[in-house]
Parts: sequence; C-alpha cells; structure tokens
Amino acid sequence: MDTIVQFLIDNLFAAGTIALVLLLIIAAALHINNIKNVYKLMGILQNKTVDKSHFYKEMTVSQGSNFAALAFASWIMLFVAIAFLYFLVPTVYSVSFMDLSELASNPFGFAIFGITVGLLAAVVIFFLDKLPDDRRVFRLTELYSFYAISKGTKKMIGLTLVALYCSVVLSAYVGTIYPDRSMDAQLLSLALLIVSAGILVMPIYKEAWEARR
Repeated sequence: MDTIVQFLIDNLFAAGTIALVLLLIIAAALHINNIKNVYKLMGILQNKTVDKSHFYKEMTVSQGSNFAALAFASWIMLFVAIAFLYFLVPTVYSVSFMDLSELASNPFGFAIFGITVGLLAAVVIFFLDKLPDDRRVFRLTELYSFYAISKGTKKMIGLTLVALYCSVVLSAYVGTIYPDRSMDAQLLSLALLIVSAGILVMPIYKEAWEARR
C-alpha cells in the first residue's frame, strides 16, 4: 500500500510540474498572440501598416511604479521558488545545490543560493528590457502595461510574494531534512508555485478569453 501511495504522490508531483510548465509556456504564446491580434486590428482600422515601435508606445499604459516594483519582485521570487523546489536537493534532478559541498555546508548557503538565482533572474529580465522598442512585447518589466488590470488583480499579484515566500520556506525545509524526504512539503510548495504563476499570468489569459467572446 505504501508503494502505491508513493507512486501516486510522485505522479501527482510530475503532473503538477507539467501543469506549471504548460501554464507559463501557453501564457507566453497567448501574450504574443494577444499583442499580434491588436496590432493587426489597428492596421485594419487605419488601413495601413503601423510602425511597431509607435504601436507599442500608444498601446502601453502605465500601471504605477508601486505595482511595477511589486510585479517585478514577484517574478524574481517565482524564479527563486522554482530553483529552490527543483534544484535545492537532487530529488527531482541529479544536478542540485547539494553538489556544491562547501556552499551546502555554509550556514548561509540557502540564502546565497536564493540571492544568486534572484540576481541571475534580474539580469535576464533587465537584458530583455534592453530589447529594441519594436520588441517591447518581450520585455517582462512591461508585461502588465499591455493589459487593463483591476485593483483587485493588482492586489492578488502583489500577494503572490507571500505565497512564493512560503513556497521557498517549504523547499528550504525539504533541503534541511535531506536526505530524508517530505512529499507533503514538496507538493504544497509546488501548489503555491502553480497558484502564484497562475495569478501572475492571469491578465494574459483573461485578455485571450475575452478576445474569443
């Protein structure tokens, strides 16, 4: 019976991982498609080819500096939480933080790992932010400026910081007890990741859904 339960739990974690990956990949594809459809519609309405840089400038709407900072922090925390869940201990992949023995034994090892991942994520995001104006669709810092977002949705996006922090803490707990394993903690950490990622990309799915109606 224990073997069957463990098999089901392992498959549940795998299914959750697939759901998380698909959620983000589909969101990226929908985001590009959403902007592409608006661009086509504008061209039809104006009966001419619209310059993309001008189109992006006219389409983007400032959501406020406070929200932009919260959203930026949430996306970085998402990448940190993913790294903690999948690369902190070798229960998912053979390559892990534990391979770095000196760092793993350091009292501040987990913090160094998280800060390093966060900095790498920030570098990638800032690199994307330097893309030309006609490629603004790929700028993660401007993601929400393409969508109408309610105050309630903004609050939910801000609260993902709390959920993702809890996910990191749970993954850190799994790392602390390694080589023992707590599938309950891993599944809860994954669930928080999926919910947070879903909230972060919710405006994209909402726009795609409304465009089909």
